[in-house]
Amino acid sequence: MPHLHSEGKTKKYVTRNKKYHIELVPTPAEQEATYYAALELVKLIDENLKRKVRHYRNNAGELLTTLDEVICAILNDDLLLTTEKTEAYWMPQELAA
Repeated sequence: MPHLHSEGKTKKYVTRNKKYHIELVPTPAEQEATYYAALELVKLIDENLKRKVRHYRNNAGELLTTLDEVICAILNDDLLLTTEKTEAYWMPQELAA
């Protein structure tokens, strides 16, 4: 088995079919960095929603207007990314704003 070069610790476990899987366990510093990056992302999304400088939509094209809706869409992998837009979902009230 090749040696993994990583700062974090590795965790080995065996599955039912007796195959080894290796999972990288992040260090406390990596976990803390991830936490603070998530806080910054939430802060940026909240500012964008309050200032109405960016619109967020789910994959069904529905406009997400609250921070809770956007965060739930992110966690459920249901946020429409700008690179995935194939159709224009602009509503008349958005164009007037």
